[in-house]
Amino acid sequence: MKHICLFLALYPLCLFADGLPNQPYIYVEGKAQVEKPADMVTLRFDVYGHNADRAKANEEVQAKAIKVLALLKERKIGETDVVAEDLTSEPEFEKDEPLASSRGKVIAYFATRPFAVKVRDVTVFPKLADDLIAMGGLEFAHIEGGLIKQKEIAEELWQKALVNARERAEKTLGAMNMKIDAVFGVSPVGFTEIERKMFESGERVIVTGSNVPTSKERAQPSEYRLALVSLTQSVNVIYLISPAK
Repeated sequence: MKHICLFLALYPLCLFADGLPNQPYIYVEGKAQVEKPADMVTLRFDVYGHNADRAKANEEVQAKAIKVLALLKERKIGETDVVAEDLTSEPEFEKDEPLASSRGKVIAYFATRPFAVKVRDVTVFPKLADDLIAMGGLEFAHIEGGLIKQKEIAEELWQKALVNARERAEKTLGAMNMKIDAVFGVSPVGFTEIERKMFESGERVIVTGSNVPTSKERAQPSEYRLALVSLTQSVNVIYLISPAK
């Protein structure tokens, strides 16, 4: 199901200084939305090392990262779908210092490497997540569903929003015995000067349309239920208009 919301304002204004049309026009803002089941998943987690020696903490986290990368390669996760470019190293302080302002004595170091892994088969990621956690020294931060062809879907939404914007503008103008002459401007973001004048004057009409494992193997992987992926595309159009003959 998709929902398209349009904001329409009619301005027979003569505006030169701010770059707006110098003849009557209609400004249409449309939104097209679609919801689809996720067909890919991004796993975000941190691999960490902890040691009293900073260098050894780093060695520990790097050894674990190598194991993670080996597991991902074994599961046929492409190198371009794995991002592990960062490293942080932070001290751990004693917590029983009498003065609140004192950070205390350094007793150890935490080394951390964040991972972002795209899994392009949603059926395999639960087992992969279980196996990653079973390795130890790893904390999950986020699991997020996505769409492999998100760019193509966004382009389709853009085209549908353009068509719908035209239809809405023509419907509104038809009731006023006016017609579209030409397109003055198209943008994915709002035309700021028009919106400012809309709020100043209070002349705003809103039209809403609506078709418009531990060491043992798990017998069963953990179960996850991904949310539907919702994509929204906005289009803002200024049409030059004139009385219909």
